[in-house]
This record gives sequence, C-alpha cells and structure tokens, in this order.
Amino acid sequence: MKAEVVVKVVPLEMEESEAQVIESLTTSIDIKLNKLSIDPPYSYTACIYTVSQKLRKNNEASYTPRLVSIGPLHHGKAPLQGMQAYKLRFLHNFLSRFSVGLQLQTLVTFAAKEESFVRGCYEGTVNLSTKRLTEMILLDGIFIVELFLESLFFQLRDKNEIIFENHWMYHDLLHDMLLLENQLPISVMNSLLNFVDFTYLNEGMRLSIYDLAQNFFKNVGITHKVQLSEPCSHARHFVEFLLFLHAPENLRKQPIFPARKFEYTRSVTELQEAGVKFLSGEGNCLFEVLFSKGVLMIPKLTVNQSTETFFRNLIAFEHLGYCGYYSKNITSYVILMDSFINTSRDVDLLVKCGIIENKLGESEHVADLFNNLYKGVVTEVKYFYFAKLCGDLNDYSRDQFHQLKASWFKWRVMLRHDHFSNPWSFISVLAASILLILTIIQTVCSILQV
Repeated sequence: MKAEVVVKVVPLEMEESEAQVIESLTTSIDIKLNKLSIDPPYSYTACIYTVSQKLRKNNEASYTPRLVSIGPLHHGKAPLQGMQAYKLRFLHNFLSRFSVGLQLQTLVTFAAKEESFVRGCYEGTVNLSTKRLTEMILLDGIFIVELFLESLFFQLRDKNEIIFENHWMYHDLLHDMLLLENQLPISVMNSLLNFVDFTYLNEGMRLSIYDLAQNFFKNVGITHKVQLSEPCSHARHFVEFLLFLHAPENLRKQPIFPARKFEYTRSVTELQEAGVKFLSGEGNCLFEVLFSKGVLMIPKLTVNQSTETFFRNLIAFEHLGYCGYYSKNITSYVILMDSFINTSRDVDLLVKCGIIENKLGESEHVADLFNNLYKGVVTEVKYFYFAKLCGDLNDYSRDQFHQLKASWFKWRVMLRHDHFSNPWSFISVLAASILLILTIIQTVCSILQV
C-alpha cells in the first residue's frame, strides 16, 4: 500500500510579491550601508577573539584571567567576582572626582549607545542581555580608565588602596590586561576619558588613552623605550596597541621573503664558536637585529613575569585574525630568539653580553620560555621577517675559516672541561709537561755526551 504524499499549498496572498521582496531587501541593505558609512575606516568588526584550544593547551594560564574580567568573554566567572566591588568603587571615584555635575545617568546613557557597537567587536555570539552588556561596558571601561590614571598619578589613589602596594595583585592585573580574550574596545575608554577634568592633573595638559596605556604597560616588552606612533592611534584594543608599539619601524621596506624552505638552527654559543661577537643594541625596536663583519647586535630585552603572557597573546592575535604589514612579525622575533637559545648556556651568554636582563631567576626558565612560546602555531616561510639576517649568519658560520675556528673553540672548551676543570688538574698537567720536557732534555744531553 503506497503512502500518501501530502502537499502543503501556501495561499498566494501569504507570499510576498516580487516588489515587496525588492523593497524589503533594499531597505535592509541600505541600513547596513548607512551604518558602514559612519564606522571608522579601520573596522572594529570581530577584532577580539577566543584563543583556540590548540594554542591554549600549551599554556592555559597565559590566556586566562586571574583576577579581573574585562569584556564579555569571561564575564560572570566565579573566581573573578571579587573585583566587582573594585569596579564599583572606581566608578564612585570617577563620578566624584573629575567632572563637576557629572551624573551617573550621563555615563549609563553613553554606555547604552555603545552597546551594539561593542557587541559586534567580539568573535561569535555575546550571550549577555542588552542591560547586562551595558552595565559591563560602563564598569569595565571606568575601571580601566581609573586604573591607568592611578598608575600614573599617585595622588589619585585612596589611602587604603592595595592594588599598587600588593605586588602579586598588581602583577595579576597586568597579566589580565594583556590577554586577548580580556579586552574592551579602546574607543570606549578614549571616550570616557573626555569626562576627565585634567585641570589639576599633568599641568592641565590632556592625555590620550594611548599615553596612559604606554605608562601602564611600561614594563612589558620594550614599551618603555619606544615612542607612540601614528598607527598606535588606530589600535582597536590593548593587545593590538602593544603589537603596533613593538612593530618594525619601516614595515614597507621589509626585504622580500624567500619562497624556498628556510631553516636556521644555530644557537648563540655555536655562533660564538664560529667567531661571532655579540653586542647589546641601543635602538628602540626589537627588530633592529643587525649583523656586520662578525658582530651580531641584538636589542636588549628584559625577561620578567609578564614576558610569556605578552608574547603568547600577541602571537595568538597575529594568527587568529590580524593581517597586514604587521602580520606575524612578533612570531618571527620569537622564532629567531628560539633559534638563538637552546640551553641555559645560551641564556648566560646573552645575559653576559647585556642582551637579556633575566628577572625570572634560573637561566633554564628563560630557555624553556623561548623554546615553548610558539608551539602549536602554524608558521609560513614567507612571513619570516629575519630571513636575510639568518641567511647571512648561515653563510658566515659555514665559511671554512670559521668552521675551523669553531672546531678549535670546541677543542679548547673540551680540554678545559676535561683536564682543567679545577686548579689541581691544571697543576698536574703542568707538572707532567715540565717533567716530560726535562726528560727530553736529559735524553738529548746523554746522547750528545756519548
């Protein structure tokens, strides 16, 4: 028995006419185009990403907030709820300290107008209601502005303020502010800064959110050495701000990258064996690594508790969505340093030459840091910034004269390690050598007498 086929007939009056479809679609697209026209030329759409599990599994702690949530991706998590009281207190300070007559309703109105824009800055769906997201924008934005201001202007801090006195708390806050998943669009804080009265601050001169951010992150990377540049003002969040701040100065003049497979595996101790000398660069750019006439100059880098978080989140941002002239340059720098550093001996050499300032303690910790930073990251040869530099180093160390020099260096190290590792060994070898020489002289004299 055949099954009956039921055909549902839709009445013609329920269907939209062709003219209605055209009119509706035209209106919809026109709204989107109008919105596009008022957006900044540097699009904010989906600029804050969720770090992939492939990257996260290598070091979960480097991508996860410890103390405070910023933005919706970690909002409401139980371990981070303790800082909500601080956010409210900072809001109270902001209302009472800066602008005469500033009302809470004014700030709430501002945050409500930003809600739709902020929601669109995050990859995926933001699972917060309009009301909760608006509150989050207000509290998180004010918290960052107050934190940055108090970091620079000591007189603004409450007498009982412990954030800046408690070392672990301040370090955890710095760590959290470096996380790609823990960001709020910079434009929010920049707008909130317009409510600040600078009459009694900084001699009345206004500061931008970028000035305050550079001061707050001064101990991260080489932030304290670099100057704010025009691209920094286009940064959409603080991870991108730090990426722009540390980028090569002349991006459009980068060398053409080779298409062939490119490998470089020589550590600094191996380069030293081949006759390379090392100097600490005085420049204000991580990428000013120069090699000339057997001298390799590398900019100084302070390695501290924030270094791993800093590099990991910049690398994650480079590989999760950012593209352009700044693409994957930080990854290139980390690959280069990983090639230079294999063991604690390499770290010790760089410390001795003033290239690394080690604030982590054991040299092994620094070596492990650079050896594991970009695990799980897919790298492409064409994006390797230091291709020419590494080619020059390879050619230098493969030269026959420098290979011979390297062999002599290794022999001296081995001899010193095996035979001259302590003073008594050296004295024994010296005594044996003298005895051998005297024996030879005595033998020669005996032969001549005969």
